[in-house]
Amino acid sequence: MRILSTSRRKAIVRSTLAGGVVFAMAVATAGCTGAADGQTPSTKKTFTIGVAEASTTISFLAALDKAITDQAAKHGMKTIILNGNLDNATQAANVATLISKKVDAILVISSSPTAVVPNIAKARAAGIPVFAVNAQLDPSAKVITYVGDSDFDYGVGEGKLLVQALPNGGKTAIILGPLGDTPEVQRLAGIKSVLKDHPEISIVATPTDGFDNQKNLAVTQDLLSKYPKGTLDAIVAEGPQMYVGAEYAQKHGRTDIKFIAGDYPKQVEAAIKSGAIFGTVDQSPILEGQLGADYAYYWLTGKKDKVKTPKFLIPLPAITADNVATNPSSWSN
Repeated sequence: MRILSTSRRKAIVRSTLAGGVVFAMAVATAGCTGAADGQTPSTKKTFTIGVAEASTTISFLAALDKAITDQAAKHGMKTIILNGNLDNATQAANVATLISKKVDAILVISSSPTAVVPNIAKARAAGIPVFAVNAQLDPSAKVITYVGDSDFDYGVGEGKLLVQALPNGGKTAIILGPLGDTPEVQRLAGIKSVLKDHPEISIVATPTDGFDNQKNLAVTQDLLSKYPKGTLDAIVAEGPQMYVGAEYAQKHGRTDIKFIAGDYPKQVEAAIKSGAIFGTVDQSPILEGQLGADYAYYWLTGKKDKVKTPKFLIPLPAITADNVATNPSSWSN
């Protein structure tokens, strides 16, 4: 064994200590850098989306809410959904509640274009971005963007299906949604805009089912009783509930009437395949919900260029016996 000189031993010790200090500083610096970049799970912010929903019990909106929740979860976000019960005051109050909860963004699905406008302004003042989904709001509502269909174009789609179903003209009843709601008003306007060029088709009744299955059945039964065979040629509904009345009519031999629905749940798909329903306009609640959650996430994470403004209108394809087999429904009523 070789014995080192005293001076040599001191040099080795100094070198070892210096290396240890450098290593320790490097580890400490690396740790500080990671924390400063906010890359660790413990420092990453979890965003919460508030949803001011017109109604959580209408099947279409329930499917939309689930799509929002599922898509938000994929982005690591939480959701709070409040039920407006189709009441304007409740919906406005729900927006105020979400502001008080300090959510990071609010998605508004409103049955009124104006009722929520004042509280949307309060949300903006609080620094909370607001997005309109499914139903467009009054222009005075300064939202980031609107995601959904054009209810007027939706009505135009139903009107075109009606013309297709009645090439020789005829009499039709229009079953309306909740009276005064944006979809009810705009879809009827869209249908009438088509019929302006087709005077051979006349509207003889406009009852409402309020987007409710049992009410649709009752309204259909009333129409069948009031208009015997040969006096009514078509019934158009603004919502998907038409499958209930159409299937009832089919079972009771009223195949003289052409039925047209709105929206495309699995029940309407089955009714088209059976011949109970002539056709429908496919508005996807899944797509609307996913885009709503995506846009909120993009906005909150600095990817604002990925948000289509001032609106993004989803497609509204017509579904009939000609293409139902290649276009399966993605939700249930």
